[in-house]
Amino acid sequence: MKYSSHARMGLLTCILLTGSFQSQATPPDSPVYGDIVRRSMAASPEIQAAEAALDAARNRLSGAARPLNNPELEAEAESTDVKTYTLGLSQTIDWHDKRSSLEQVARAEVDTAQASLDTLRLDKSVELLDALGKVLTRQATAGLYQRRSRILQRFTTLAARRHQAGDISRAELELARLSWSEAMMQEAANQAALIQARNDYYAISGQSPPPDLALPENLPPLEPLRDPDELARWHPRVRQFLATARKVRLQIQATDRGRKADPSFSIRAGKEGSENLIGLGFSMPLQIRNDFQSDVDAARADALQAEKQAQQAFFDLKARLQAAHAGYNVMARAWQQWISLGQDSLRQRAELLETLWRAGEMSTTDYLLQLQQTLDTQIAGAELQGELWRAWIEWLGASNSLEAWLNSNNESNAS
Repeated sequence: MKYSSHARMGLLTCILLTGSFQSQATPPDSPVYGDIVRRSMAASPEIQAAEAALDAARNRLSGAARPLNNPELEAEAESTDVKTYTLGLSQTIDWHDKRSSLEQVARAEVDTAQASLDTLRLDKSVELLDALGKVLTRQATAGLYQRRSRILQRFTTLAARRHQAGDISRAELELARLSWSEAMMQEAANQAALIQARNDYYAISGQSPPPDLALPENLPPLEPLRDPDELARWHPRVRQFLATARKVRLQIQATDRGRKADPSFSIRAGKEGSENLIGLGFSMPLQIRNDFQSDVDAARADALQAEKQAQQAFFDLKARLQAAHAGYNVMARAWQQWISLGQDSLRQRAELLETLWRAGEMSTTDYLLQLQQTLDTQIAGAELQGELWRAWIEWLGASNSLEAWLNSNNESNAS
């Protein structure tokens, strides 16, 4: 497989030197990608777990909006020479408005859970389509590897006949056999890679790859990258870290208010013998031994950590955006040049080479060398298409435009 990798890099370098991307490509005309993503996301246990976490956060928000302290009912009875009965009601007052601060934290938790769910959906969708691209690439190259093996098998048979007739040497016959053996090994390696790619796809989607599906030959060109800061700022991953930082900042206030003591008031009424009793009570915890200031300091440190993580996530996403944009443009230019070269001419070239060899106008060594180069270039073209798809999916993920692309794809087909 190393030889094919070098051939692909050589093809890419050669193409980039010959021109630039001028074609106005159109989006793929099949909505199947959106259907695949939606089915897989609906069945994903990870997505379902994140949705459950969001529901839990919303329920906590609903609870945080309610009063913090419930009243307490007290009853007491004492039977001595004089029977005494009392009934009391006490209420702790949220003197420092802890409820509102806890509600703000709970609301921020909902925002964080929603951003986490959005991030997971985007990441899983990108991972799914990337895995699908690997499957389709391996399926495309499988036919080419099989064709190479058949051509070299037939050539080896012809070489054996010509060797018996004394037209070629023993060394040339052995070279043909070695080339056939190498082709079979490369075909087997590609089949193993295809099996692995299918398994990886199944592990992500929980279903087998759809049959009769191929990578699109045309993908949209990209406009110049403008305002990457704004794109990065609204990416779900950055919003997730920003929401976490906001939640932790609000937690400072909630922790500070939570450490402060709240007063409790009570009223009691009863009867002692024939006498009526009524009383008022007041209590307040004395935070002498522990004022819980260390909890507030810890919350401040957590807030600083979350803010720095959000800042780093922004920087990482901005760099990813720029790399994805540039990488896709490189692949798009290379792919358009590859299309313009004409794939049919490569198929015809293999037949022409065999004709020249049969006529004795080309040595066995030259024939095998040029045939290998021709077939390697075809395989490199199929792999280049897979790299183009991967670069496109990476751009969609980095720019958070995957869902919009899938939706527009479906709308264009519906109309």
